[in-house]
Amino acid sequence: MELLRYRHIAFGALAVKSLPLIYGGAVILFVNTHLPRDTELGVYTLAIATFFVVSLIGKSFALYPLIKFMAEGSSSGSSWKAGVTYWVGTQIVGAILIWSFAPYAPGIFHAPGLDDGMRWAAWIILAFIPRDLVSALLQARREVWRLSILEACYFLAAAAGIVVLALRGDLRNADQVLALNLAAGALSTAIAPVLCYGRIPGWGRSSDKAWGKMARYGRDSLGIGIGDTVYTQLDYHILGLYMGASEVALYFAAKNFFRFYNAVTQAINLLIFPTSSNLFARGEIGKLKELIEKVLGGYFGFLLIINILILFGADWIVAVVYRGIFPDAANILRVFAIASFFEPLYMVSENVLYGIGKPKAILIAMWSSLILFGILSAILMPAYGAMGGAMVILGTLFSLSAITIFFLKREIQVTPFSIFSRALTALKNSAGIH
Repeated sequence: MELLRYRHIAFGALAVKSLPLIYGGAVILFVNTHLPRDTELGVYTLAIATFFVVSLIGKSFALYPLIKFMAEGSSSGSSWKAGVTYWVGTQIVGAILIWSFAPYAPGIFHAPGLDDGMRWAAWIILAFIPRDLVSALLQARREVWRLSILEACYFLAAAAGIVVLALRGDLRNADQVLALNLAAGALSTAIAPVLCYGRIPGWGRSSDKAWGKMARYGRDSLGIGIGDTVYTQLDYHILGLYMGASEVALYFAAKNFFRFYNAVTQAINLLIFPTSSNLFARGEIGKLKELIEKVLGGYFGFLLIINILILFGADWIVAVVYRGIFPDAANILRVFAIASFFEPLYMVSENVLYGIGKPKAILIAMWSSLILFGILSAILMPAYGAMGGAMVILGTLFSLSAITIFFLKREIQVTPFSIFSRALTALKNSAGIH
């Protein structure tokens, strides 16, 4: 199967996932350098991470199963109704819990002002309910250009607000950045009905079978989502428990660069997740294997070039970007650069396994690795702070990638060697070597 068949979807996916990079760039260049490191930056980090925790849990239980069934063409009005109900319910419950927890947050995480940050997070959760539902619908239909408009309304508006406040000299606290996130999320939600007009499935009559099917699949994917949440967002909270807001801010400053790696992987998964479901349902295993090997092989070649530059130039990069505010972030960035080799191997394998209906394989990988995550966190974070946090992520991603690729080999015969071989063949062909 030629990748050119998917070029329009792939370019659209890259367009969608380039938008978080613009927002991430605004955070790196302005939020990290304008908000006080010992207080406000840590508050913003913990609050926005809390929003992502609730969002990821809800998506795992409700939206990921919905995307899978719709991508397979097997969705019905009842499935849509169940997915929408589960999604809205989890987010409303999550927002209420976060609001109730807010008064206790400053003391638990050693972050004065985090109570207000948690309340902002609760409002952001509610604002994102419609836009994330429409995002799932467009992703299942692979309408990535419409999805890019939806994402642009959030990421570009939030980034623009940050830049304007910073250039005016008015960017001073976490509340401002969180308010911008809320306003941009509301804007994205407002445009969502226009983008999904005529595409929403019929509501359908209630069906116990459909509700049960969604719940069973959601149960497995929820376990996966909880695991993803731990290493992508809860690491900030755990570090805060041990070390406080200042160390969280340092960790956030270094891990922010990791957002750029993750955005590329997410762009790949916008293609891989629904396509793997579709190809597997049609029995085209060979084409799916070829697609995975070509995509991962090309990405690893790109990573090799980028990470060589980062490993040697981390001190210069951190000094220029942060203007000397976070000199201790350079070595942490190097650890994240090494971890980036394992992140796409795990994330793509996870999405393929989920797409072909093997969530239990991911659960085994996830919960096995979470044990390692807990052990490493208890040992490394109290001893080494932010550097220990980066080492925890490296060890966890290595474990996750090793286990998921084992299951991917068993199901589709994709191995690290076959990925490397495919990449080498493509390189030879492009160079005219036979």
